[in-house]
Amino acid sequence: MSDTSSSETAAGRPKAASLSSQALGNFMWMFGGGGIAAVLRIAVLVVLARLLSPSDFGLVSAALTVVALAVVFGRIGVAPAIIQTVELTEAHIRTAISSTLVLGTTVAALVFLLAKQIAALYAMPDLVPLVRAFSVLFLLYGLGMVSGALIERRMQFRELAMIRLTSYVFGYALVAIVLARLGFGAWALVIGQLAQVSIETTCFLIIARAGLRPGFDWPVFRRMIRFGFGVTLTQLGNYAARNVDYFVVGRMLGTAPLGHYSRAYVLLTQPSQLVGSMGDKVLFPAMASVQGDKARMARAVNSALALCAMVQVPLSVLLIIAGPELILVLMGPQWSETILPFQILIAALYFRTAYKFVNTLMRSSGSVYLSALWQWTYAVFVAIGAFGGVAWGLLGVAAGVSLAVAACFGLGLFLAHSRMRVSTAPGLRALARHTALALGLAIGLVGLKSWLVGLGTSSLLTLLTLSGATLVVYLGLLFGLPRLFGAEGAMLVDHALRRARRRRAAPVPD
Repeated sequence: MSDTSSSETAAGRPKAASLSSQALGNFMWMFGGGGIAAVLRIAVLVVLARLLSPSDFGLVSAALTVVALAVVFGRIGVAPAIIQTVELTEAHIRTAISSTLVLGTTVAALVFLLAKQIAALYAMPDLVPLVRAFSVLFLLYGLGMVSGALIERRMQFRELAMIRLTSYVFGYALVAIVLARLGFGAWALVIGQLAQVSIETTCFLIIARAGLRPGFDWPVFRRMIRFGFGVTLTQLGNYAARNVDYFVVGRMLGTAPLGHYSRAYVLLTQPSQLVGSMGDKVLFPAMASVQGDKARMARAVNSALALCAMVQVPLSVLLIIAGPELILVLMGPQWSETILPFQILIAALYFRTAYKFVNTLMRSSGSVYLSALWQWTYAVFVAIGAFGGVAWGLLGVAAGVSLAVAACFGLGLFLAHSRMRVSTAPGLRALARHTALALGLAIGLVGLKSWLVGLGTSSLLTLLTLSGATLVVYLGLLFGLPRLFGAEGAMLVDHALRRARRRRAAPVPD
């Protein structure tokens, strides 16, 4: 099979227009779809928290840590290699399809056979059937992985957002709620997860169906693995960092505390995933297309860091202050042990989100082994924080993990500057600016909450009032005094005004 049969036209590449502007437009599509999905996830969590116990959630959370590890091995970095390759050919696509199918099948078999040993590691005998059921996921991931990567490479973010939303609503949400209502317990979450991935894979295959046939070209495979292995090392480090605290809580504190900790983490990850992961999906292909231009890459990553600070810093302040009301309203009084871990974890929201953009910078420039070293250092930080804090229960683990996230972000900025010669000083100045604004917001919100509590206001009304006040204040300042928000504020306002003008200028249908 020749490596010269180019499919680059089908794969697509972003044009060399303003990278920050183009990325912002694409991000808004992903942010919109992801925002709807985040609201739906919270709504589904509200329902399921009243139908299932903390132990049910803890058991499935432990099983999903195994799934996450096996997914990393099953991918071997093939999907990022598809996106990062400058000239993508038919040989790349066919070789990627064959390798992911073989690896997906292999990993599925290994997970199924090792289910008892995995359950013994967690000291949870009930984990065995759940892990075996989840082994099916790897076959599904293997089928749809290359298709999903092609959709990202083509920057079809509207389609990608719709696929994510549709699969969640008609897969996980609908199936899990119905089965939980029927008394399936933890199995409701397992079957819902399987349904979601099945729908997502089917949609990927339908949209990216052109040229999706298996084949194999050894030289192409070697080149993809050279890049992909570094990505896999990075993903393994990231996996360890994101799951070692789950292991510590589950193994040393039990399934019910793991249920509380995992639900606090799920609430935390909604804004983190919305901004960080959606932004990564947009920035990675865009920055990979200009990976030789350090100046443009620096502008793009600093714009992302500034926009992240503008959104996440005030949001974390709001959620810390309104944390008790949020948990009680959404999940009920039986989940009160989730409140303090959530407040501690949400304090590091900006760092948890922004570090993804630094990782995007490293991967898109091809510095995958530097990224891997950084991620493994992060995993060590989290392990130290979780094991060091477990003596103080969930609060100690949450505090240790939050400190680890902040330290990882700082190390990433140091590596970007010292090893890649990319300055993130503008992003740090934006963080300082938005932190100062958020401190003023915090003073006002604490006073407002004290007044509302003194009046005997309900948790729901208090939560709505605090959220509404934050939104009104920030929107008023953004459009009234945009200079307070720096260049990122001007960029966001300009984008919003241009979209509004286009809508007014659009012809009205008869």
